[in-house]
Amino acid sequence: MAKSYTCRDVGVECDWKTSAETEDEILAEVQKHAAEVHPTIELTPELVDAVRAAIKDE
Repeated sequence: MAKSYTCRDVGVECDWKTSAETEDEILAEVQKHAAEVHPTIELTPELVDAVRAAIKDE
């Protein structure tokens, strides 16, 4: 089952979204996107936990 995530799911004013087969693939895409587009946002363990919680099954 595919999974999806958007920046807005954790309160970031950004329309970026991604989907993948696994949570780990989503997190890798989130890390890449955050580094490129949101360099001022630190991916703290708490934020990573919020991202994990916001990942939805499609």
